[in-house]
Amino acid sequence: MRFYSELNALPPEAFLKPENFVTEYDQRDPKRAEEQYREGLRLSAAYDRIVIRAGGTWAAECGPLHAEANVYMGKCAYSYEGIGYHGNTADLLRGFLDGPAPVDVERRQEDYSVTTTRIKEATK
Repeated sequence: MRFYSELNALPPEAFLKPENFVTEYDQRDPKRAEEQYREGLRLSAAYDRIVIRAGGTWAAECGPLHAEANVYMGKCAYSYEGIGYHGNTADLLRGFLDGPAPVDVERRQEDYSVTTTRIKEATK
């Protein structure tokens, strides 16, 4: 298993290759890979933006496109799952990349500010 510090040091473009984020736990439950991929697709379709936070976890955010859904779903979906740290998150990432929402990656800078890089544009 890779440490969060190692994963968070990768450039944003590394997330364009989900195979960079396979973990040793991914093979434990063969059905989980397909479930995570489908969940990534579902979240990408249901929300307006996928963000991989500076700390390594992911979030799905709603914007104006889903204003009515915000009442039911809330404005964001946050996860404790770190991409490349928790099992089958490479498959989840693959679903995010194949889905319609844009994907952004945050990175913390030396001055502690956070920059955001869009690695995938929306395909809606």
